[in-house]
Amino acid sequence: MFSIANGGSPSVALDQAHATLGRYFGYGSFRPGQERVISSILARRDVLAVMPTGAGKSICYQVPALMGSGLTLVVSPLISLMEDQTRALLAAGAHPSYLNSSLSIPQQNTVLKRAADGAYQLMFVAPERLADPRFIAFAQAAAQPGGMGIPLLAVDEAHCVSQWGQDFRPSYLEIAGFLTRLPRRPIVSAFTATATERVKNDIVASLGLNNPVTMVTGFDRPNLFFRVVTRRGGSQKDNSIINYVKKHEDESGIIYCATKKNVDKLYTLLNEQGISAGRYHAGLSNDERKQNQEDFTYDRIRVMVATNAFGMGIDKSNVRYVLHYNMPQSLEYYYQEAGRAGRDGEEAECVLFFSKQDIMINKFLLQNKASAGDVASDMQKTANDQRKLQQMINYCETDKCLREFILSYFGDTTPCICNKCSNCVVVEDEEEETYVETGKKRKKAAQLAGLNELGAALFEKLRSVRTELAAEKSVPPYIICSDKTLKDMCAKLPRDKEQLADVYGMGEQKIQNYGEAFVTAVNSLVADNPNPSGSTTGERPQTVLSDEEAAETGSTRKKKLPFYIEPQRLDEVELTDKCRLTELTNKINELCPADKEHKKLAASFINELLIAEGYLEEVTEGENKIKRVTEKGRSVGIDEEERKAKFGGSYYAITHSKQSQQVIIEMLKKHYSGIKPQE
Repeated sequence: MFSIANGGSPSVALDQAHATLGRYFGYGSFRPGQERVISSILARRDVLAVMPTGAGKSICYQVPALMGSGLTLVVSPLISLMEDQTRALLAAGAHPSYLNSSLSIPQQNTVLKRAADGAYQLMFVAPERLADPRFIAFAQAAAQPGGMGIPLLAVDEAHCVSQWGQDFRPSYLEIAGFLTRLPRRPIVSAFTATATERVKNDIVASLGLNNPVTMVTGFDRPNLFFRVVTRRGGSQKDNSIINYVKKHEDESGIIYCATKKNVDKLYTLLNEQGISAGRYHAGLSNDERKQNQEDFTYDRIRVMVATNAFGMGIDKSNVRYVLHYNMPQSLEYYYQEAGRAGRDGEEAECVLFFSKQDIMINKFLLQNKASAGDVASDMQKTANDQRKLQQMINYCETDKCLREFILSYFGDTTPCICNKCSNCVVVEDEEEETYVETGKKRKKAAQLAGLNELGAALFEKLRSVRTELAAEKSVPPYIICSDKTLKDMCAKLPRDKEQLADVYGMGEQKIQNYGEAFVTAVNSLVADNPNPSGSTTGERPQTVLSDEEAAETGSTRKKKLPFYIEPQRLDEVELTDKCRLTELTNKINELCPADKEHKKLAASFINELLIAEGYLEEVTEGENKIKRVTEKGRSVGIDEEERKAKFGGSYYAITHSKQSQQVIIEMLKKHYSGIKPQE
């Protein structure tokens, strides 16, 4: 491996990294955070990288592995994830391998022998493999002086090492012991998409990272639109799900359910309505799960209905929506599962269908988990699970920006500027048919990407070419290239392989293997559609929307207007001797006519005013930021009472006297006197 620490120049190293990125992956530049992580690895520094799904975590260890000699080991939790990444690297012209229980003993021996002979640049291994004496002996021989070298050990889905994470796997605890058995310790890099401060600290300690460079690129997924849709449950949810899927029948999507029973029920309903759907949960045989996953990966079915057993091993880039039939148990689970949408960077939607019944289901599941005698039986762990569930409930019921709510949970205090959630923009409720398609015109994904009718036609043609190539190579279509790559071809119209090099995601190997087929399709469209001027001088037809057309066909969603109330109307609020803040905000909201165009007054906004005026303060206790009453607050009758939580721990319940309620009314009157209503 090229190493800055061994005398190399940082600028030369980065130049080589950029060249490797272009050669194998066809990208012209690194995404935010990737360059710093790669530079740190090349400087022989341990790294902890927290990067959202779709941010390109795998590039951070693949590029260094492809730059030099030796064998990079990648610890990965799922067989399907290893297989997907191995296929993708092979298609890019690299030399990867994997070692897991899906291989027979003779096959495993062959892989180890070829690895010892230097045939591979990367090897994906399951964490359980690190305790296998045969693999330990192989790794010790490779890492000793004079051996091929193991310059880097990358840990994917690193949150699995923490019992405070959403996917704790005891086998991940083998990693630290494995490292101590090697004669020469490799650089260790850990990657995860979601981690609270507590989980990050646990990762560093459990893996034994040495003074790591910690890179948190932020948790935001700007291409995802978040919605919470409240339904009564039962048939009302079923009807909404079927209507949604029918309106997106040309798109790939995942529907998550909390229980196997709900998966089976919804799977049956969708197929009865003529929707090609698969299912995935622990109650199915291994063969059926594998076949269903393969059908979804290869686009033979468009929709997968699944429990949370389906997800972490899915690298499918063109999932356009993720629906949640039930509320998950935590925001970690939700954000990871929702993050399966839009991995290619294109627009995608995440919709959570929420009902009060979901709360009862999850409380039952947690109580059942706690009685099973595992780690969750510990009182502190149980209290932590309950806290996470309450945060998930708060998300479903909040009037605040959904994106801001999620980001703040993970410690990102970026203010709301998203305009990409159902609390910030007006989402028109479309009329739903009872299990019957409305027939309303749908917006194609190609149109959302800014393609006109001709560009959309080319996109479909290129997608067919991709499907044929995938069938010939026996790989999923997204291994050939992503939707984002196809749309870039539609915009740039490459007429030969040389021009294809300018298309996003087309590296040298892919151009060599697939370029001719794509270029032929583009040239056919150009020949059949001369540009409007009729010129034959090489000018290309228009395939992208003009600014005016884009404005006309773009999203109809508009930003919700801020809450506003005429200051004098606040005098109509009936004050009581004692109340909670939510009760007061409800009374104020009732004075304003129901209006989808405006946001509601949120208790959090009033709390911000109270903190700004010194009546409350925000303090940190453990991982949590909590609000406490100051001396000034107590002087106007704001009261706090420490209460014991049901599963351990405590919290502060804040109530307001008639005097403090009047203080709030006066603060709001002052605030709204200084602004004009927006229409």
